[in-house]
Amino acid sequence: MKTYGIICEYNPFHNGHIYQIEETRKHGADHIVAIMSGNYVQRGDVAIVDKFKRAQIAVNHGADLVVELPVTYSVASAEMFARAGVMMLGALGCVDGISFGSECGDIDLLKNAAMATFNAATPEKIKPYLEQGMPFPQAVQQCIAVEHGPIIASVFDSPNNTLAVEYLRSLKVLGLEMDTFTVKRSGPDHDSYDTTENMASGTKLREMIEDGDDISAYVPEDMAAAIAEYDDADHLAYFDNLEREFMYILRTVSPQFVADTPDIAQGLENRIIQVGRSVQSLDEFLDKVDTKRYTQAKFRRALLNMYIGIKKTDIQIPPAYGRVLAFNEKGADILKAAKEAPSGKYTIPFTTGLKEMIELKVPQVTRQAELTCRSSDLYMLASRDVRPCAFDFTTKVELQK
Repeated sequence: MKTYGIICEYNPFHNGHIYQIEETRKHGADHIVAIMSGNYVQRGDVAIVDKFKRAQIAVNHGADLVVELPVTYSVASAEMFARAGVMMLGALGCVDGISFGSECGDIDLLKNAAMATFNAATPEKIKPYLEQGMPFPQAVQQCIAVEHGPIIASVFDSPNNTLAVEYLRSLKVLGLEMDTFTVKRSGPDHDSYDTTENMASGTKLREMIEDGDDISAYVPEDMAAAIAEYDDADHLAYFDNLEREFMYILRTVSPQFVADTPDIAQGLENRIIQVGRSVQSLDEFLDKVDTKRYTQAKFRRALLNMYIGIKKTDIQIPPAYGRVLAFNEKGADILKAAKEAPSGKYTIPFTTGLKEMIELKVPQVTRQAELTCRSSDLYMLASRDVRPCAFDFTTKVELQK
């Protein structure tokens, strides 16, 4: 049994994801586990289709087990997103390798770039660039260019390369030994609006879905059917549908509440409140609060963290359990192997239901479960037709044949 892990969002699940799974199997994986963002994603957005449906479709097309990346980390920085995903793969205790996409497709170059961040991108070396108003990612890239040259630094020009570096860094920081395999991205770039014959980026697909365009050439049949079904029922979720909720938050929260939100640097809470109380729309807020140093995605994540109630103290706690969203017989094999694996540094329980986790009455587990349930209930407000609460308790996860 050779198991590989993929950390993903599948928003939506498309042909590029099928290609990665197929290439990972060619590399030698006979079992694949996906650690997938739930109803919220790292770019600071809601998933267009809910987590259970996306997980089921992933299992239909090559994944064997899909485990939810807790919401605390799915709306965190790229570093924390990657760290939590890698930690959960390690917690299974039976994962042999990790597979990830990249623009360069060169695992040695990515490893060299990851190592470069440890000695070139120290706080002391980054500080002068930050003081010039340079965004943190660019400051890191500039430090690496100075000490390691333009080739290594150019790795950070592309988003999938950058995330790949974070996975490699996480393996080193956590002391986990896994094979690393990168799949060269096929088709348009990550945020590209271009398409090829059968490939389109998630960004382009979400735009097409919102515009009512046909996406069937770029996604499997069941994903296209799910989009059509959710669209007919007004259940597709969009960030902008939460505009009034976000405006309410911006007009009522205290500076301390904002300061307690993950990834909010000292003093930034004042800017968020000042801008938030001077605007009349979500778009106006995002346009005006955006700065040279901080990306719009950072502020979108901040809004979602405040909306859900995620605090800085939550992001400091490692994943407390793994919630299974979908699995097949091979996925059951992975869960069995995880249960039988020797206890390790990051051992956590994996379960199909939240009730048994809550009944453990372990504070960290209870808090993660509470945030999961609350975030799902609030996610139901992001579609035009408001959906019922208790989604995490009413959805039954069963073996997929």
